[in-house]
Amino acid sequence: MKRLWQPAVAMLLSLSVLISGCTSPGETAKPAESKTGQSSGTEKMVRIGVFNAPLSFNPLISSRDLSSAETSTLIFEPLLNRIKPLEFLPQLADSFDTEDKQTYTVKLNPKAKWTDGTPVTTEDVAYTLQLIANPKVESTLGSSIAFLEGVGPDGKLPEGQAEIAGLKVIDAQTFELHAKSPTDPNMIKEQFGMKFKPLPKHVFKDVNPEDLAKHPFMQKPDVTNGAFTFVKYEKDQYVEFAANKHYYRGAPKLDKIFVKIMPGTNLVAQLQSGEIEMNYGLGIGNLPDQDYDLIRKNESLRTKLEPQIGIQAMMFNAQTIRDAKVRQAIAHAVNRQLIVDNLMKGDAEIFDGLYPSLSAYQNKSLTPIAYDPEKAKSLLREAGWDSSRELAFIVPTGNQIREQSAQIIAENLKEVGIQAKITKFDFATVSQKLRKHEFDLALSGLYMNIDPDSSAYYHSEGLSNSSAYSNPEVDKLLEQGKAEADEKKRKEIYDQVQAQVQKDIPLLTLYYNPALVAVNKRVIKGEPRLFGTTYDVHEWDVVP
Repeated sequence: MKRLWQPAVAMLLSLSVLISGCTSPGETAKPAESKTGQSSGTEKMVRIGVFNAPLSFNPLISSRDLSSAETSTLIFEPLLNRIKPLEFLPQLADSFDTEDKQTYTVKLNPKAKWTDGTPVTTEDVAYTLQLIANPKVESTLGSSIAFLEGVGPDGKLPEGQAEIAGLKVIDAQTFELHAKSPTDPNMIKEQFGMKFKPLPKHVFKDVNPEDLAKHPFMQKPDVTNGAFTFVKYEKDQYVEFAANKHYYRGAPKLDKIFVKIMPGTNLVAQLQSGEIEMNYGLGIGNLPDQDYDLIRKNESLRTKLEPQIGIQAMMFNAQTIRDAKVRQAIAHAVNRQLIVDNLMKGDAEIFDGLYPSLSAYQNKSLTPIAYDPEKAKSLLREAGWDSSRELAFIVPTGNQIREQSAQIIAENLKEVGIQAKITKFDFATVSQKLRKHEFDLALSGLYMNIDPDSSAYYHSEGLSNSSAYSNPEVDKLLEQGKAEADEKKRKEIYDQVQAQVQKDIPLLTLYYNPALVAVNKRVIKGEPRLFGTTYDVHEWDVVP
C-alpha cells in the first residue's frame, strides 16, 4: 500500500485524532452570468469547485455536513480557528483561557461587528447558547456544549430549567464557561471554540425559538459577521458571496467568491479550462484519482496532496440489521484492498474505526477485519440469514470513487449470498435518509476531529449516529472520555471504545486517503488546506 502522503499525515495525526467591488454590508450583488458563476469587469474573484452542495446556512445546524460547515465560516465567525493541529488561533474571540481546566474565560474581539453595524457582544453568545440548549430548537451543536454545567449529555437543558448554570456573562466582551469537571482544553477549544458561531440576537429577539429554523434568514442570511456576505444561492449550481468591506480584521482583497457545485468529473474539466480557480478537495471537492496525472501536467495549476479531515465509511442500520453477526459478515465480505488498489492506485489506508494508524489514539492492538468470504458465509449461517432478503443500499452522487466502490461492495456481498440494491441520491436526500434511518446500508463521509471524542457517531444520543447504534457500556465510556482531562487516561478509555465497536460494528471504515488540491497560478494567496481554509480568506488575492 503506498504511503507517499504519510509524512504530512504523521505531522498531523501524531499529536491526536476537521471561501462587489463596492458592495456595502448586507447589500447584495448579482453576477453578470449567474448560471456559471462568472463575473465581468475588474472585480477580483475566486471560484471554488465542490461536488456536495451546502445543506444549510444556519450556524446551529451547519456542522451536519462538511460543505455547510466550511462555507458558513465565510459569513459566520467561530470563536477560534487553526491552521495547524492543536495550535488554536483567535478569531471572534481575542482570548480563550483557563487556569484549572474547568473554568474558561473568553474575551470577544471588541472590533467585531455585524454587517448592519451592531457590535458582536456576549448577548449574542448567551442567546445562541440558550438556543442550542433549548430542547425545542434543532441544533447539531449539542455535543459541543455538553461539557457545560447544567446541561445533559446531549447539550440540552432539563425540563423546567431555563438557564445554563455553566455560563456567566461578565461584560459586553467577556464571558465564562464552567465545565462539569476538569476537561482537556484542546477538546473544548476544538469542539466548542471552533464550531460555535453566534447568531445576532437583535435580529431574532422577537422570534419564537421553535420557529427559528424556518425563518427566512436561514435561507438568506443578511446580517452576518464574517469576511464575506451572502449574496445568492442558486440551488445545486453555485453560492455567491461578496466582500464585507467593513470586516473587523480588514477588508478582503477579493470582491467575490463563488462556490460552484458540480460532479467530480466536471471539477477536472473546469480546472483545465480555468472556469474554476481551485477544487476544495478535503471531502467535498475531491478529484477522481485517475485524473491526478492529467491535473499535475497542467502548467496553469499548482497542486499538492493534502490530508483530509474525513474518512469514507459504510453505515449499518442497527435497527434493520440487528444481529451483530450479520454486520460482521458484511464487513468480512467487503474487499477493501480491492477498492483501494483499483480505484486509488493503492494510495490509501485501511483500518477499523475513526482513527487512522498514525493517530496517537488508535488502538494498535486491534487488527482490521480481514476480507474473508468464507468467514462471512459461516457467520451468515450462524445468524440464520435469509438469502432472499434484499438490503437497501443508498449511495450519494458526486464522488466518483465512492460511487464506484459501491459497485464493488455490492458484488462482494452477492458472492456471499447477500442481495444489496444500490439506489443513488443527491447528497441532501442521503443526509435526510441517514438522519431518519431510512436505509440498510449507506456510504457516507465521516468528519474527524483532532480530539478523539467519537460520541457523535457511537453514543446512543450522538447527533451523527446514523446507524442508530446503542450500547450502554460504550455510552458510559464515551462520557468518561469527554470528562477526563488526563491524556493517558483518555487513551485507555478510547482503546476500550474501539475494541467494543469493532465487535458491534455500527460502521465499516472503507478507506482514508489524501486529496489532490489544484489551484490556478493566478491565485496569489489562498488554497484549500486541512485546517482553517477560510481563516485568512480576507487576505486571499488574485492577479487581476
